[in-house]
Amino acid sequence: PPRIRIAEPVQSAPRRVALESADVEQPSWTRLYLAPSYRTADNDEPYALQVLAEIMGEGSTSRLYQDLVVDRTIAAYAGASYSASSYDLGTFTIQAVPVPGGDMAAVEAAVDAAIAWIVDSGVTEDEVARAIRRLQAEAIKALDSLAGPAHLVGRALVAGQSIDEIESWPDRIGAVTVSDVNEAARQLFDIDRSVTGLLLAKPAS
Repeated sequence: PPRIRIAEPVQSAPRRVALESADVEQPSWTRLYLAPSYRTADNDEPYALQVLAEIMGEGSTSRLYQDLVVDRTIAAYAGASYSASSYDLGTFTIQAVPVPGGDMAAVEAAVDAAIAWIVDSGVTEDEVARAIRRLQAEAIKALDSLAGPAHLVGRALVAGQSIDEIESWPDRIGAVTVSDVNEAARQLFDIDRSVTGLLLAKPAS
């Protein structure tokens, strides 16, 4: 029988979820934005979003890590990731972990400021060039095993991609421009299409 997929409802307001538990030893803050995937996008926006995630939150040289962890020292970790291989809509995730005893509200405000900075000022040519080089290098490393390429191809085909799209991925990433990334950021960071989650430690009674 034909597979009937449930469509994501229209998002019209930000949502917020908080979980408080005595089992939580390390509080954390997470925000997810709905984003197009390879299969649902009608352009090359997923490639620009991958570059954006690399610039914002991949590794210790990323904007979020440098701002929250190195400069402000209000977070023990800060990063971003993007899932482009979902069959339906993907998600762009930002996560931060406050330093022990830190202020969750200060961390959230800092992330919001970093997002506003990206939207208002954009990324630089150098940031995009370095992000593309890292992503292409990671793609080469992923092929350096017997299981890696098979896993990569299988996962992509299940998500609706073609062999041509898989093989041309490095070139498509390499074609991403500064304006592509800046436009993708402006389209992505709509607070009404987001969910913010707080994992909190429950105070001892």
